[in-house]
Amino acid sequence: MEGTGKPPVQVTVDNWIESWNSKDLEKIMENYSDSSELFDPKIKEVFPEKLTLTGKDSIRSYFSLILGLFPKLKIEPRGLWIKGHSCLLEYYLYTSEDEKIDVISKFYLNKDYKIQGHFVYYGLSYKELREDV
Repeated sequence: MEGTGKPPVQVTVDNWIESWNSKDLEKIMENYSDSSELFDPKIKEVFPEKLTLTGKDSIRSYFSLILGLFPKLKIEPRGLWIKGHSCLLEYYLYTSEDEKIDVISKFYLNKDYKIQGHFVYYGLSYKELREDV
C-alpha cells in the first residue's frame, strides 16, 4: 500500500477489481477479513435460505459459483467515493461481452483495510449495442 500515492481504501478496491478481472478467487478473498459479511440480493438465488453470508469460507463458496457461472465476467469501474474506512464503488459488471449490469458496492473496511462489510446494489441490466452484429 505504501508508495502508491493512493489512499489505502482505494488500493484495496483496486486490488478487488483486478482480482475479479483476473478470475483469481484466492486473490479476491485476500481483500476480505476472516469475519467479513456479504449482503447481496443474488445470494438468495444460490442459497434460498440465506440473505447474507458471513465469514470467508461461505463468501468464497459463493464467489466460486459466480466465477463458474460467468467465465467472461469483467468489472469496469465508473466511480469511487471514499469516506474514512468506507467507500462506494459504481461499476459495470459484464456477464458476457455484450451484457452488463449497473452495480454499486458499498465497502466497509477494518483497520487493516480488509473488507469487513460488503453491500451490493443492482441497477439496470442491458445489452450493449454492437456494430459487428
